[in-house]
Amino acid sequence: MRMRNGYTLIELLAVMVVFIVIATFIVTILTTSLRGNNKANTLTLVRENGNFVITQMAKDIREAHAVITPYPCGTVDSPVTSTKLGITTVSGDTIVYKCVSNNIASNGANLLDANNITVNSCSFSCGQVSPANPPVVSIDFSLSAKTASTFTEFTASASALPFDTSVILRNTNL
Repeated sequence: MRMRNGYTLIELLAVMVVFIVIATFIVTILTTSLRGNNKANTLTLVRENGNFVITQMAKDIREAHAVITPYPCGTVDSPVTSTKLGITTVSGDTIVYKCVSNNIASNGANLLDANNITVNSCSFSCGQVSPANPPVVSIDFSLSAKTASTFTEFTASASALPFDTSVILRNTNL
């Protein structure tokens, strides 16, 4: 009897099938992981931009001397709403925030990363309890990532993240 050196075609095919199945599982796991990572990065980018803008505006408004646009402010129950907010600082400078062409601008300078972020909605409202009370300015906007290349990134960018806060001017009685 002669000894066989090698494998049969059936044995080779069985090994190939096992390797293909294992490789499919590994590729699926890696793809899912990368998609999840891309989605998380997209949402983080939107949150960072939104938090920067809302923090910057709230700080400036809180320290402002007066609201000049919209003027006059409405009441707290019926505030005046606009896509533009103008304030006067304690030093007499004017800062104007505008919701313009998918961005939020401060004195003409864009506050968002215009290459990656788009503004879905944006408004400012101003109201007072009474003329003797300081104005309450509300900031309300929603941001999303610009359209991405993959389905998962598109899903992450399609959902807008809302940002809103209300700020009371502190320095109105100077």
